[in-house]
Amino acid sequence: MKKPIETLQENASGFFEKVATKYASSMKCSEGCSKCCYTDITVFEVESIVITSWFKNLDSKMQSELRELWKSPVIDGACSFLYNDRCSVYEARPIICRTQGAPLFVQVDNTLDYCPLNFTEGDPPKEDWLNLDRLNTLLSFAAKTAGEEKRVRLKKLKQELIQL
Repeated sequence: MKKPIETLQENASGFFEKVATKYASSMKCSEGCSKCCYTDITVFEVESIVITSWFKNLDSKMQSELRELWKSPVIDGACSFLYNDRCSVYEARPIICRTQGAPLFVQVDNTLDYCPLNFTEGDPPKEDWLNLDRLNTLLSFAAKTAGEEKRVRLKKLKQELIQL
């Protein structure tokens, strides 16, 4: 049986893929674009566990390669896992990273947010927006269900993975 965090990750990725396919001509998100990766975020511990498990399941050669990569500095302001405009933990990336670039509706202040490179001709219709408040509630629930509600800075997580 899947854990709530795994289901949420799959759903977030599925939403992004659906929107990216439907609006392929309006979205600039693609492999090698890292415009949204210039941030130092924290994630719920349950998400850091997903990244750690993913890393531990890699073969030893890949683990060694990643450890060496992670020892090199990142560009100022970039995510701790961003190297050469690529996410080094892409398969296990956090929920927020799985939705960046897509139209995210923030109910609290009634705004729509997406990458400024996307949808330059205007907002997509409301049925293609992801309610960010709802997503965050579900993520909080997944963290609580797993008993992993603390926040973890990605920079710290990377250092821990290097030491494994």
